[in-house]
Amino acid sequence: MAMTPSAPPSAPLAPDAGSALETLVHQFADPLSFFRELIQNAVDAGSREVEVRFEYEPPQGGGEGAMIVHVDDWGEGMDRAIIDTQLTRLFSSSKEGDLTKIGKFGIGFVSVFALDPDAVCVDTSRGGENWRVLFRKDRTFSRIARDEPVEGTKVRLIKSASHKDFEKLRDRAREVVAFWCRHLPAEVRFDGKRINEPLDLDLPVTVRHAETDTEVVAGYTVDGASFSGYYNKGLTLLEEQGGPFPGVAFKLSSRYLEHTLTRDNVVRDRNFDKAMGIVKELVERELPARLFERLEEEAARDPGSDAAGRLYLLAAHRLGRNPRALAASSDRRVFRDLAGAPVTLGTVRDAARHGRLERSVPGSAVGDALASDGRLVLDVPAGGPAAAMLVSLFGLSSTGADERLCRPLPLEAERTPAGAGALCRATADLLRARKTKLSGVHLARFDTPASRIADRVAVTQRTFGETTPLDEARKLGASVFSRKRALVLNAAHPAIARLLVLAPREAELAAYLGLKLFFLGDRLDAALDAELVLRAMEARCRRPTD
Repeated sequence: MAMTPSAPPSAPLAPDAGSALETLVHQFADPLSFFRELIQNAVDAGSREVEVRFEYEPPQGGGEGAMIVHVDDWGEGMDRAIIDTQLTRLFSSSKEGDLTKIGKFGIGFVSVFALDPDAVCVDTSRGGENWRVLFRKDRTFSRIARDEPVEGTKVRLIKSASHKDFEKLRDRAREVVAFWCRHLPAEVRFDGKRINEPLDLDLPVTVRHAETDTEVVAGYTVDGASFSGYYNKGLTLLEEQGGPFPGVAFKLSSRYLEHTLTRDNVVRDRNFDKAMGIVKELVERELPARLFERLEEEAARDPGSDAAGRLYLLAAHRLGRNPRALAASSDRRVFRDLAGAPVTLGTVRDAARHGRLERSVPGSAVGDALASDGRLVLDVPAGGPAAAMLVSLFGLSSTGADERLCRPLPLEAERTPAGAGALCRATADLLRARKTKLSGVHLARFDTPASRIADRVAVTQRTFGETTPLDEARKLGASVFSRKRALVLNAAHPAIARLLVLAPREAELAAYLGLKLFFLGDRLDAALDAELVLRAMEARCRRPTD
């Protein structure tokens, strides 16, 4: 291909101009930031694809080889006027004031020299003009007319390097290009492989907003960290941990955003505030609504699933007591009552306000009693994600109904063991003999779902069959200030089961052993044990023999 020089090599810059150029060459902290500048220019030129390629030419006869870095685009290209006024003349840019372009300063191209290349070659065509601009190591250049056109602009950097240095730079360049061009809509390839991706977040709940030249995606983070990503037309301007919304990650790509001259931050101006207003609305209104929408979907399928659990925890940790979010989603059905019927957030909120909200599990004797008493009892097991949400959003006690209360169930007549009457009578006699305030002794079931008394020998109640606070279930007094209470024996306890077999023959002994087990670990001491033994023996001696 023949080439005709159209102008002699440019003269080296005057010392003051050279100093200014040197400053611009090293304007960015990372020398590889020139990839961002070249790809940005390609996108501004309308290219729908950009390819970065690395080649290595082994040394010929010893010494170092050469690496060749290609940055190719298929955009509008450049004619002589653009080359003379923009590519080779600093501080000239047609982009100023045009919000459809990313760059604003017209100085990004010179950053290619931060790599200290031996040569930079730019081939480009536009409007029937075909040009090559060759920059030398001293940064002088020649503009050469070409006979054959190219589509777009092809940039090559040539630099002496060992193969080890070549591989190291190529790996680092892949990371740099992937970071800065992460969400560009144009296809960006590195050594033939696409490295950019859609603007998105890998989070359980996200929302999205899109309008002309502005796109936002936001979501709740699982670990509670915050993240902020700012982009212009998908080109990374800034990504940072933290942000204005606790527990939320967001990515904002907008034509209103600009990077600073040093490309290490975002310009915080009125355009920035306008774009952030969109993010704020999305995070504060749409994201909570989407969370409750997703939670309703998962709860309808299986409220105990891992997917539902993650959403309950997100609501607990990210929303707290957020009346605005609850009001906007009050019709969402994210819980079920003990009968399995869906319950709206509004209903739960109202029950909590009036102190009528409880949680339990189906089949719980305590839960059934509370529901019969007009309480809203939700099917929420202890210690799970849904329970955490109830505590956080509605102020419900972290201690559920089954963790605070107990309710033994009377035995059906046909299931009452043969020795029940003898054991209960003997136990009552033994307690009354020591002046205990007792209303009666009963046998009952303790083994209902979620019961916290299933392993107890006995409990006491003010009235047999009522719902009793667990911290009162061992009260049994003989003082003048004590109230009468019922002693309820656990029919399913292995020890009580054996005493029921013993009672028809030795009721007094069975009563003594049962009371000893009841008092064990609480107030049983040698004196009480001796008193119980003595009174049981006296009762046994008074009993007529067969």
